[in-house]
Amino acid sequence: MKKTLTKILALMIALLMLFSFVACSDSKETVTDTDTDAEQTDAKPDSELEMKIYALNGTTALGMAQMIDNVKNDKAEMNYNISLHTSADAITGAIISGECAIAALPTNVAVKLFNKSEGKLQLLALNTLGVLYLLQNGENITSLDDLEGKTVYVPGAGANPEYITAALLEGAGLKVGEDVTIDAKTYPSPDALQTAIAANQISLAVLPEPKVTATTLSNENVKVAINMTEEWEKLNGENTLVQGCLVVNTAFAKEHPAEIAKFLEDYKASVEFIKTGSDDAINMIVNAGILPKAAMAKKALPNCNICFIAGEDMKSVMNTFCEKIFNYDKTSIGGALPSDDFYYVAK
Repeated sequence: MKKTLTKILALMIALLMLFSFVACSDSKETVTDTDTDAEQTDAKPDSELEMKIYALNGTTALGMAQMIDNVKNDKAEMNYNISLHTSADAITGAIISGECAIAALPTNVAVKLFNKSEGKLQLLALNTLGVLYLLQNGENITSLDDLEGKTVYVPGAGANPEYITAALLEGAGLKVGEDVTIDAKTYPSPDALQTAIAANQISLAVLPEPKVTATTLSNENVKVAINMTEEWEKLNGENTLVQGCLVVNTAFAKEHPAEIAKFLEDYKASVEFIKTGSDDAINMIVNAGILPKAAMAKKALPNCNICFIAGEDMKSVMNTFCEKIFNYDKTSIGGALPSDDFYYVAK
C-alpha cells in the first residue's frame, strides 16, 4: 500500500512539474511576441537624423516650398536640410554616393542614373507633370502639322524637352530630321533659349514653365502656340507626361523606412498647400528663392502641374512615359526600361 501511495505521489509531482514548465514556456513566448509587435507598431522616425535633400532651382522644387519655409522658421518636425542647385550635374553624383538622401530631378535623368548605378537610387515620387509649351514669335502655328519645314529649338541636347518634342512630332506623322528639325545644341539651357526668343533671334522654341511666363511677360510678341501636355495626352493618356520626380538613395531608404514615410507625408502636405496658390503659398515660393517675383509665381504656378504620385500609382504612368521616349531614342533613359526595383514602394 505504501509503495502504491509513493508511486501515485511521485506521478502527481511529475505532472505538476510538467504543467509548470509548459506554462512558463507559454508565458515566455507570449512576452516575446508582444515585444516584437510593439517594436513594429511603435516605430517612429528619428527627428534628429539629418536628411539632406537636393533640388533643382525651378519647377521640380516648387512642391517643397512649404517644407523649406518650415525649416527656415523652425516649424519642421524632422531635421531636413534642403538646398537648391542650378544644374542636375551637382545633384546626380550626390544622390548615388549618398551625400544626399533625396533629390528632385528630371524623370529621364532619374532612370539613366538608376541604370548607370545598378540600382543605387530609386524613384520615390513623381512631382511634376507636363510643363512644356511651344512658343512662337511671328509665326502662325496652331497644330503640330504646321511645323513641317520648320526648325524648333529646345533647351539642351539629351534632356526631356528634346525627347518629348521628338516623340510628339513623330506621333503626329512628322519625321524628325526630314520633315522638321529639332535644334537642341544652339541653346544649351532654358535661360539661353528664353533670351533668344525674347530678343527676336528665333521664332519657335519649346520651353518649360516658369520660363514660359517669364518670356511672355518680357516680350508681348511671344505667344504660346501649343500646350505640349495636351498633345501628349491625346496620344498617350492622361497624366502620362511626367517630367519631374523625387529619387531616394537606395541604401538610405532601406535603413530609414520610418523617416522616408514621414518625408513623404510632409512632402505631400507641402504640395497640396502650394497648389492652392494662396498668397502665403506664393510668398513661400519667392522666399525660398525658387521664383524671383510673386506676380510671376502666381501666373506660372497653375501651368506648372506640380503633383504628388507615389507608391504603386506611379508605376503605370512612369512606365508609359519611359516607353514613349525610349521608342524614339534608347539613350534617353540609359539604354533600358526601368525594372520593378526602380520603384520605391513601402511594405
